[in-house]
Amino acid sequence: MAITVDSILKLPSSKKILILIGILAVVAGFYFYLFFIPAQEELRASRAELDKLMKELNEGRMITRDLEKFKAQLEKLNAELNSALTQLPNEKEIPEILKNISRLGKESNLEFILFKPKNEEPQQFYAKVPIDLVVLGSYHNVGLFFDKIGKLPRIINIVDFNMTRMKETKGKEMDNFIRTSCLITTYRFIEKKPEEKKVETKPATKKE
Repeated sequence: MAITVDSILKLPSSKKILILIGILAVVAGFYFYLFFIPAQEELRASRAELDKLMKELNEGRMITRDLEKFKAQLEKLNAELNSALTQLPNEKEIPEILKNISRLGKESNLEFILFKPKNEEPQQFYAKVPIDLVVLGSYHNVGLFFDKIGKLPRIINIVDFNMTRMKETKGKEMDNFIRTSCLITTYRFIEKKPEEKKVETKPATKKE
């Protein structure tokens, strides 16, 4: 028996309600499978993409902050390096530094027994310049000499020093004098020599 609109209208109200509920359920099912589920999947995909973009944005902000911090650290290191390099004389300045050390010793009323620069010890970008030093004078004057050396605008280390009280020298009493031996080490910056330009020679042309 074919179901028509008239036949449905003749049905009791309870059956009409059941039929309406069934129709609504079918429509809701079609909507759920055709629209709601795809929309939910698209929403989840959009949320995942948004989370990914937010994560990348936060990482980018962190990298930017770190980059600024690294730039500041790099500038600080460069400033410290430039400051350190100013304390490393070049090869031309070493004789002047040696003269200054000798002058400071004489100003401190010390008698130089030995003042002998030794062979340099090259490192990566600098070279050690060791000096064997033996002086004669009072303990106070030796301390004054070392203090003056420490105030020079250069890196100068004093190591391996030994002090011996002098009793008599050249027929004179030396109760207040000591013999001080030490190793003074200064440093110089190794300048890179420019590479010699290669002279290009043109091949000789054969005469016909």
